Amino acid sequence: KDSTLRASSRAVAALATKVRGLRMIASASQVMAWVAQGKLSAYISWDLNAWDVAAGMVIVEESGGKVSDFDGNRADVSSRDLIVTCNEGCENSFGLKDEIISILKENDCFEY
Repeated sequence: KDSTLRASSRAVAALATKVRGLRMIASASQVMAWVAQGKLSAYISWDLNAWDVAAGMVIVEESGGKVSDFDGNRADVSSRDLIVTCNEGCENSFGLKDEIISILKENDCFEY
């Protein structure tokens, strides 16, 4: 969708100066597995379907990571928009979800 492209583009611009690097990869569950492993600190995506994230959600939560909706609540497979963060033991993870939510809210990245 054009509207999700605009929202995600605003997010890239907002986060680009605050993170070490950004990656845009198509497979949600694969990226979520990398977050669970600590290879990536976080993953953000818009307008997902249950089949995109069901496996990844289990992997992340079993590793101690968090899968949240854009309000910061625990997400489930019906949540269309996700913020996934690694467990508290991975580098720079403390408070990461709240920091991401704050940056995205400030830059109107939740509306599409």
